Amino acid sequence: MPAVLVIGAGTMGAGIAQVAAMRGWDVVLQDAAPGAAERGAAGIRAQLDRLVEKGKMTDEARATALGRLRTAATLEDAAEGIVGLQNRQTGGRSEPCATAETCSALAIEAVVERLEVKREIFQRLEALLPGSTVLATNTSSLSVSAIAEGLRDPSRVIGMHFFNPAPLMPLVEVIAGRASASEAVSIGTETARAWGKTAVRAKDTPGFIVNRVARGYYLEALRLLGEEISTVEKIDRVMKELGGFRMGPFELMDLVGLDVNLAVSTSVWEQMNRHARFTPHDIQRNLVAEGRLGRKTGLGFYAYDGPTPTPAVPGRKGDLAMSAEMQRAVHAFADAAGVEDCHDACRLIFVRVLCAVLNEAALALEEGVASEADIDTAMKLGTNYPHGPLEWARRIGTSVVGRALRALNTAAGDDRYRPAKLFAAT
Repeated sequence: MPAVLVIGAGTMGAGIAQVAAMRGWDVVLQDAAPGAAERGAAGIRAQLDRLVEKGKMTDEARATALGRLRTAATLEDAAEGIVGLQNRQTGGRSEPCATAETCSALAIEAVVERLEVKREIFQRLEALLPGSTVLATNTSSLSVSAIAEGLRDPSRVIGMHFFNPAPLMPLVEVIAGRASASEAVSIGTETARAWGKTAVRAKDTPGFIVNRVARGYYLEALRLLGEEISTVEKIDRVMKELGGFRMGPFELMDLVGLDVNLAVSTSVWEQMNRHARFTPHDIQRNLVAEGRLGRKTGLGFYAYDGPTPTPAVPGRKGDLAMSAEMQRAVHAFADAAGVEDCHDACRLIFVRVLCAVLNEAALALEEGVASEADIDTAMKLGTNYPHGPLEWARRIGTSVVGRALRALNTAAGDDRYRPAKLFAAT
């Protein structure tokens, strides 16, 4: 069977290693931190034990999967191990991969989101691994092309962005950098599918699909809170009850981690020329500076010290001022989206947040980031959105969405609602 080297034994790396081992691949799990690879492997064993206890895996399947897992403390040892597996499979021949099933080796990096760290790892991997080995990064927001810069052969580098938790989340974004070979991209896509995932392809642009389109869900909610349009609890409730989202934006930021969410927002904002629609919000910056990171610290937008989370960020409903045209546009959008029995503040929350998401998806389509089908698939599988944003926009009506965007853009004054071509006036 094929083999994969996973660099980084944290939550993401261990999760990817678990997926590969369960799908029949030999795995070498490496982490530079002392004992980290062993801890990652122990976590995988614990996860598989739970699957056996729940009757979702047999003892034999568990033992077989664990038998495919090896650990290494250094990159050199890991490379030696993966090359040994590669030679055993190919009889010592060094040949390019043809398909995921015949690919002799793959390396996936899943370490900290710092460009210089990732570049160093890939430079070392290029020197240690045969040219037939595809090198993939699990970066969530950094440029794949930038990570590959300085390599003698950047064509073997691709992005394979898994979602947390990797064993459960069905989506993988496969990203082609400027120099990525089509064969390497195909291997990444086929590998994801061989591991039981749905693969979508994306261009190497900031945030790819999911982390770009989802910015509107978080950032517009933060702006509504900062403008005192409503409260944390009310904004979350509106998006769940009216939008059908499984979690409100503040609940979701607390779950992901405010620090992680802010880091992605900042990365996308900086790479997108600091456009107003991506500007990180001071409310979130301040919470992160105070160490209030969400569920993992017990305090974020909500407090988690009781039987149920309680709002922990002050908010109040201020004056709601809308021009006559905005009010008409908001009502038309809400009506077309099926929103009923809701006051103006409720409608405005729903329309502002959803418009930000729909417009970003349309801008991504316009810029060729991905196909319409892949954008919709990515947002449904990667973030559990109730509908793909582009199919949702077409259901509401592109002219209705465009009218709302133009009214909101006039009021905002910072061009963050500038409509994509899909929503241009007709």
